[in-house]
Amino acid sequence: MKKIIPFFLLAVIGFHLTTDAQEALNSVHFYDIKNEAMEKNYISSIKEINKIMAEMGYPKNYYSYMKVSATDTNKTYRSCTIGHWTSEKDYKVIHDHPKFKAWAEKNKDNNAVYMAGQLYRRFYAAD
Repeated sequence: MKKIIPFFLLAVIGFHLTTDAQEALNSVHFYDIKNEAMEKNYISSIKEINKIMAEMGYPKNYYSYMKVSATDTNKTYRSCTIGHWTSEKDYKVIHDHPKFKAWAEKNKDNNAVYMAGQLYRRFYAAD
């Protein structure tokens, strides 16, 4: 019986982790940034909202900023922001939170520069 309890606990933890992974989603924004000053400002904005989300109690939800290599010859969608969300519910709670809305309002003019011509998709785990 003593050997079954640790196995059972391990199975429950594994099931919980699998369930969490299946509920996770990513939001992906592809866009272009005009110059280095705008990029620096945008990265600062991303760091700020990540800190705010952690303070709100959602440290596992965050944005990552990425860009293609300088040697990449594509002319469009050279930058990307990926939103990492633990669940659809957390995504909604975060985006409806007054602190998130205040950040969005404060940064709407700056972030709109990048987001105006963006390609946006939400991706869910596929098993």
